[in-house]
Amino acid sequence: MPCDDVEVPRSGTERHPLQGVGPPAERKGSTRSKACRSGLQFSATTRRAVARPHGLWHHSSVERPHVLEFIRHRDGVWNLPPDQLEGLRREFPSVAITSPRDQAGADRALPEADIVLGWAVNPSNFAAASRLKWIQVTAAGVTPLLFPALVESDVVLTNGRGLHATAMAEHALGVILAFARKLHLARDAQRERRWAHLELWSDPPAFGELSGTTLGLVGLGSVGSATAERARALGMRVIAVRRRPASDPAPADEQWGPESLPRLLELSHWLVLAAPLTAETRRMIGPGEIARMRRDAVLINLGRGQLVDEAALAEALASGRIAGAGLDVFEDEPLPRESPLWSLPQAILTPHISGLGPRYWERAVDLFRQNLRRFLRGEPLVNVVDKRRGY
Repeated sequence: MPCDDVEVPRSGTERHPLQGVGPPAERKGSTRSKACRSGLQFSATTRRAVARPHGLWHHSSVERPHVLEFIRHRDGVWNLPPDQLEGLRREFPSVAITSPRDQAGADRALPEADIVLGWAVNPSNFAAASRLKWIQVTAAGVTPLLFPALVESDVVLTNGRGLHATAMAEHALGVILAFARKLHLARDAQRERRWAHLELWSDPPAFGELSGTTLGLVGLGSVGSATAERARALGMRVIAVRRRPASDPAPADEQWGPESLPRLLELSHWLVLAAPLTAETRRMIGPGEIARMRRDAVLINLGRGQLVDEAALAEALASGRIAGAGLDVFEDEPLPRESPLWSLPQAILTPHISGLGPRYWERAVDLFRQNLRRFLRGEPLVNVVDKRRGY
């Protein structure tokens, strides 16, 4: 679900997923000889046919381009609304759009798909995706698709970077305001029908105000940038750590490299994690990092649960080592009932909802619509993921 990038890839990373691929009629062959005649070669890693440069998609092709839509979630929250799918069918009558009900149906449809919208592809069925050239997902995080065969292939992967920026930035600021005004503790007292006037005033931590405090951001992609803009409007100093700091720090006040994370931890009243999950960021916040944080600091994780050592965080909260944590993502989701985080008053837990907003699906489908037009015209796609970096 929703997470952010440490940096936004340059436009030079955009490319057309069919660049170098002829019409579908030329690439139906499943044998090596047929593949070679159509300009394909086999990947030594995956044994899938991959493209050699020699052409673009042609509207006059014998076959219609085929989109396989498969955005499904066990509880229905992240399922593509049917009206959005029907809108795509009306707008693109020359494109075949298949929408199977379950994974078995997606597996059956995958061999005929040129494009996948969603999460139909996995390590067990990828070898059957002989026509596949482009996958678009509506989330920013793409970790489930970064298995070796797909990473090594010529299949282009695009994501939903930017779709969640407003919702997630406002979620982060909402959590920060809740901690500053002790709204979470007031709600706990309300549930117990207890008038906690003196308790809220006298018990630590004290009431706070945002102006003059420092917000540390890990990740300055679309979500980080939107958070920085809003935080500065409230009088906060914003320092961002990112992979490659820019000479112009805007929209933050300062940008630092990853080597400065320890200094960021020591300075930040509010630490917001908005980074993708990669080998470098996994458990980037562990016992040592937490020990560097201010005692009045609050950690807010909007990226991925695996960015944080959850057991170490729970221990730090229980001991008062840091003041609080606002968590929207967890190492295991749903969060197990036995997790100690549930019972900690210093924690505000939300069930992976920070990316949800009133126009999320309209924006997600509009992004796909723009990319589909580009695909059909032979133009570079937007939001191309660097599969080796993972974002």
